[in-house]
Amino acid sequence: MVSSTSPAQWPAVNGRVRVQVQLPEALGGDLLELPTRVEDSAEGSLVVAAPGFSGDLHLVAPGMPVTVLWASERGQMRQDFLIAEVVRRRVPSWDLAPCGEVEVQQRRRFVRVPVTGNLRLHAVPGDPVRQDPDAAPEPAVTAAFVDLSEGGACVRVRSDAWPEAGRLVRTVFELDGGPVEQLAEVVRLVPDPAGTGEHDDLVLSFVEPVAASDRLRRHVMQEQIRNRRREAP
Repeated sequence: MVSSTSPAQWPAVNGRVRVQVQLPEALGGDLLELPTRVEDSAEGSLVVAAPGFSGDLHLVAPGMPVTVLWASERGQMRQDFLIAEVVRRRVPSWDLAPCGEVEVQQRRRFVRVPVTGNLRLHAVPGDPVRQDPDAAPEPAVTAAFVDLSEGGACVRVRSDAWPEAGRLVRTVFELDGGPVEQLAEVVRLVPDPAGTGEHDDLVLSFVEPVAASDRLRRHVMQEQIRNRRREAP
């Protein structure tokens, strides 16, 4: 499925994204997937913080193709761009011009199943989205699962907890008797669905790589099978 290149569909400023860069054969020929964030966006231009990688000073230049990946409510999004300008300042950035349309990648990793249990959310040192990086360390937050997928989760936290949209969190939880520790981005925050004002729901997108993806996929499939059996007449 494809849709228009409208900036309204692009991630918000400070939103977490990943950029894919194809290295030439002389540098190994690997396809790199690098985490970064959106610095600005306007009609026909998306600006991201320049991710560093081996050989970037020689390789990165106007006209270089890159692919931007990000998570949204609709699923995994991707779009092809060309670097229009490389800005070297206090925060180096790439000014990107779209050369393809926004694609929605509907994959099994976005199938969610209801689950129970708790997890812990830890702040990530150096997270640039944090409002005050010089403030005291933020305490770990206990959250309750609402649902889970191979690519993310929805969890419930107290409304006064520090995680907010755009923040990175380190999630720690048990899955089928074994520990899972996974970096995630808070994609969005939903005010208390029950209307009490005591809790918020956080939609988390796991940041690649997802080391426990096989276990998550197996768990989601098993839960789907169990749910179908419960619903069967």
